[in-house]
Amino acid sequence: MSDRLEVPKELLQRYATSAPRYTSYPTAIDWEKDPEKAFDPAQYEARLAAAAEARPDEPLSLYTHVPYCAELCLFCGCNVQISRSDERRERYLEAVEDELQFLERTGIQERPVQQFHWGGGTPTSLTSPQIERLFTSIMSRFRFAKGAEVSIEVDPRVTTHEQVETLCQLGFTRISMGIQDFQPDVQKAIKRVQSEEQTRALIDASRAAGMTSVNVDLIYGLPHQTRASFAETVAKILEIRPERVALFHYAHVPWMKKHQNAMDIDAMPNAGDKLDIFADSIAAFSQAGYVYLGLDHFALPDDELSLAAKDGSLHRNFMGYTTQRGREMVSLGVSSIGEIDDTYVQNVANEPEYVALTRERGYATYRGHRMSAEDRLRRDVILELMCNGRIDKPRIEAEHGIVFDETFAIELTELEPIAADGLVTLGSDLIELTDIGQVLMRNVAVPFDRYMRLRKARGETTSNTFSKTL
Repeated sequence: MSDRLEVPKELLQRYATSAPRYTSYPTAIDWEKDPEKAFDPAQYEARLAAAAEARPDEPLSLYTHVPYCAELCLFCGCNVQISRSDERRERYLEAVEDELQFLERTGIQERPVQQFHWGGGTPTSLTSPQIERLFTSIMSRFRFAKGAEVSIEVDPRVTTHEQVETLCQLGFTRISMGIQDFQPDVQKAIKRVQSEEQTRALIDASRAAGMTSVNVDLIYGLPHQTRASFAETVAKILEIRPERVALFHYAHVPWMKKHQNAMDIDAMPNAGDKLDIFADSIAAFSQAGYVYLGLDHFALPDDELSLAAKDGSLHRNFMGYTTQRGREMVSLGVSSIGEIDDTYVQNVANEPEYVALTRERGYATYRGHRMSAEDRLRRDVILELMCNGRIDKPRIEAEHGIVFDETFAIELTELEPIAADGLVTLGSDLIELTDIGQVLMRNVAVPFDRYMRLRKARGETTSNTFSKTL
């Protein structure tokens, strides 16, 4: 992105709407909308076996969810359980091991794992022996590719240097941590008080122990944030110089996460101020040598994500931006979502139910979505836009056997006013995002979303379904 981003206020008002983040297509909320594509959980084992047999050497992604946190942060939109009970954690680990034994029956564990991520919650709410137990249980069953990326989310407030040493000894290579904002008044407002000293100490310890990559998460749109105060936080992040930065727009969804009702919405920056904060941040990171990957992610030039963006192989899934290595994903743990054999699957979100189901049958999958040919087509179009900032019409035509301009005649018509507003350019072979379009890419992707079109036809609103784009 060249110069500092400027967006006219009338344009801002027009596009500051609600839209999916497209970590999947169709989005999880649309899975049950088409009965013909509904997934029977009893089919999960067969789907895994089919994927194992048909693509034995294709890379796989693996995700493990550890839901526990010591306390609830007000901004949080994740599936978390507030608990310090060691007995409860032990019971949960037993359930994950039951799920692993089930997966062994399918043969899927023989495929090479290229990406392995622990999320939460706070995975380091587990003790070092528990971390080692879970890691060993997984590693002993799955085949990991040479040079696999092994990453984990941590909380600097509860993660010890001993745990960091354990993680590195086990083979974790990337550590990811939430910072949100270094300003004390913002931290108090969101109930996550985390000093700069705590954060720096953990990052220094991680690098000294052998972690090769650090990712930090920031959030803009929180109470008491201003352009000046957030610029101070960004300046401190640039001193730390993590390999990756995620700059998320706060998703205020109190109809889904009741605890967010405690947030002081009157103290939050308005849409114009948020855009200024984001534009300032893009400029600061870009000037410091980071590559803007689009939407809300930055990486150093030699980072794997930057290289993937450069060669057009960037991918997006439920873990966020990633490379296309391991497009299919097997997920373990409560509420986790996977993608296997053109089918999305999700485990139950209730922890006691997850424990009971894995003990009874080995898996806790309760819903999913079988993608149709049209779903796969639209997924590829949307993901190419979200990941690479463009849509290569000839490539889509060759891969899906369509004539792009005929199949998407309505969508191209809807894109014309968006192009007139400067978000996208419409070429004969290429649809490409502009600088403004990179920030508002969710808006540009919406015309290709069949389920959003059906929702609009039914007169449904998206304001209480998806987060704001700005």
